[in-house]
Amino acid sequence: MIKIALLRLDSGRHDPLRFERDRAEFLAPLRREFELLQMKPGEAVTADLHVVFIASGGSEDRFRKLYPLLPRPLILLADNKHNSLAAALEISAWVRQQDETTEIVHGDRGFISSRLQRLADFQKTRQALAGPIGVIGKPSDWLIASTPDRRLVKKRWGTKFIDIPLSALTGYQAGEADAAALAREFAANAMQLEGVDEAALASAARLVSALRSVFLGRRLRAATLRCFSLIDSLRTTGCLALSRLNDEGLICGCEGDVPAVFSMLLLYALTGEIPFMANPAEVDVANNRLLLAHCSVPRRAVSGYRLQTHFETGLGVGLSGDFAPGPVTVFKAGGPGLDKYFAAGADVMPGRPEPGLCRTQVRLQLREPAGYFLHASLANHHVLIRGDHTERIDDFLRHCGAVRVK
Repeated sequence: MIKIALLRLDSGRHDPLRFERDRAEFLAPLRREFELLQMKPGEAVTADLHVVFIASGGSEDRFRKLYPLLPRPLILLADNKHNSLAAALEISAWVRQQDETTEIVHGDRGFISSRLQRLADFQKTRQALAGPIGVIGKPSDWLIASTPDRRLVKKRWGTKFIDIPLSALTGYQAGEADAAALAREFAANAMQLEGVDEAALASAARLVSALRSVFLGRRLRAATLRCFSLIDSLRTTGCLALSRLNDEGLICGCEGDVPAVFSMLLLYALTGEIPFMANPAEVDVANNRLLLAHCSVPRRAVSGYRLQTHFETGLGVGLSGDFAPGPVTVFKAGGPGLDKYFAAGADVMPGRPEPGLCRTQVRLQLREPAGYFLHASLANHHVLIRGDHTERIDDFLRHCGAVRVK
């Protein structure tokens, strides 16, 4: 049962017998669906969700005085008696004047119950976004628009970043037997091997246990890897390792791209779908179509895959995956505080991989104007997941005060 820590605020001016009867009547259905924990101002209560019940009018100034002690995000519960909603409206406007976000939960009992359940799910997502997120090696030099302000990200999301030297990965001694077994498993389940041999597969597979060790050893929620530098030191790529860890739910992005891996973690925590990070390679504004491409893809995200070399270098092992027909979502969080975002439902279109692009390619029919990519794009990399989750994404990010970009 979901635990809700409830702080009740009222003016103390109402007839006590009627007031307490009305409050008990309002909360009774919620007590049947949630475990309500009474909370005092400043008290640390472990719960799935913290809610301030604005039980009457006249509680506004008390809220203002208690404001620094209240847990975030600020969720206000109001009903239709004792000027509860009127006070909540005044309070919510004041909170927004403090440059913070809040939401009033108000309506019939069914709506209030379902909304509180969803907000509890949102709180789990926010906890995941707090990290830590590992940045293994510095972001790639070409990501000139993809270095967020960590102070602003911390303020908005509570996210902690950990800078990890690339040597933590390159200096790891992987077990040869485990790497060989993983290489054979990838090869056995591939539809085709093109330009890769047993030695290349084994070299790429060694990075799996190394990356997993860094991830688990530092208790990361997600990580992004400056993967191109591996080519210089190890003569292989991280494509296979990133594919495997994402399949395990250990969310890892490429090229040291912090906004992209934040977007991946957000989608995974919010929907449970495994994310695919990719470059927009072609935009058709007239027909609202998009081509995404990248050399690593989680195998759980595709219906089948081929093993090829990494596109740009011709080295290592890349994956060319096939996305099954059906709905998907394209997403990106960006901006200095990672509080701007783009989200669009789309449908996978048929098509074969083309030369001159990264190995996994997916053509999409967007349900939003494709002009965003040419006029307002939040940098290069975007993230794709299976299913149309735009309503849930919009709801969560609106709740968090993020701004949608079109």
